[in-house]
Amino acid sequence: MKRRNDLRVLPTTRTIRYGVLLFLLIPNIYGADDNESWTSIGFEKKLPYKLKLEFEQELRFKDQISTFKQTFSDISLSYKVFDGLRIQIPYRYIVYKDKIKQRLSFSGSYKYSFKPVDLKYRTKFQCTYEDKESTDDMIRNKFSVQYKLGKKVEPYISGELFHPYNGEPKQLDEYRISFGLTVDIMKKNSIKIFYIFKKEDLNSDPYDVNIFGLAYSFNW
Repeated sequence: MKRRNDLRVLPTTRTIRYGVLLFLLIPNIYGADDNESWTSIGFEKKLPYKLKLEFEQELRFKDQISTFKQTFSDISLSYKVFDGLRIQIPYRYIVYKDKIKQRLSFSGSYKYSFKPVDLKYRTKFQCTYEDKESTDDMIRNKFSVQYKLGKKVEPYISGELFHPYNGEPKQLDEYRISFGLTVDIMKKNSIKIFYIFKKEDLNSDPYDVNIFGLAYSFNW
């Protein structure tokens, strides 16, 4: 009897947590400076020797989702050091309306699982280039919590901090708070629906952005 009661409490607890999160984010949603949409399609392929190849093509709109912002192609190669630990080298080619940028990154991530919860931490160093000159070097730290809700549904929440590489250790340039839902729709196919609250340019003129996203991915 006690076990049944515990099972009834779990969904209620999750509902309360998501309700609190939405309550905290609602003022930011209505008070943001802009709304954007991010849509993408991607695939991943496991390779020999613990390697994995990933590709993503994304399209972003800004100005209340009415104006083209950018599109990019992202390809990355990662290596599984051991269970939970992976290192990755992503390359991104970014096309804006009036310019082109390229980004090269190096990241490491560790995931700890205790079913049905996954905890994941990722740190990334990224260099962005425009006309062969470095324009924006960043260190990014992201922490995520995922919950396996049945066999096909996985809600998550995450937070990410952006620090200028040449800045003070405590200097913060941007932060993001995100939550979403990943749904397996067919064998090796999934859709992710997500929301991100982004606060950028913290050192000069803080700018709040709501991001509504949809991503489709498949394993090849």
